Amino acid sequence: MSRALVQLRATWLVLFVAAGACSDTPSAPTDSAADPDAPIITPMVVTFTGVVGANGSASRSFTAQIAGTATASLDGISPATALGLGFGIPRADGTGCLLGRSAIAADGASVRVVAHVDPGIYCLQVYAPERTTDAVGFTVTLEHP
Repeated sequence: MSRALVQLRATWLVLFVAAGACSDTPSAPTDSAADPDAPIITPMVVTFTGVVGANGSASRSFTAQIAGTATASLDGISPATALGLGFGIPRADGTGCLLGRSAIAADGASVRVVAHVDPGIYCLQVYAPERTTDAVGFTVTLEHP
């Protein structure tokens, strides 16, 4: 046999073996970035009620485990009056919040405040504007990462 014929047969043999390794059956794609051992963090939902007096406030701290969106809703205001709701960071002396985002619920209407948070400690504050003269009850629902 000539050398060229031996090389040609060897090439065909390699191609035949390689073709046998292929399959027409599709396979599921793999995601190399997915980590099956990574913890799944679902949003936390917390509801609390309270009362604030004239020019008073009530604060609650919360910890965001991951970056995401925190949403707080203020409702159940009784008697119907204006109340403020805000997100912020806790004061160093532990006396309330330094608000970065806030809104006022007018005359007992509901209000919602949304803020982007990074992992860390934040606070939520309900406060009574100056014109409030009586104690006012409220309910806040907070959803955060």
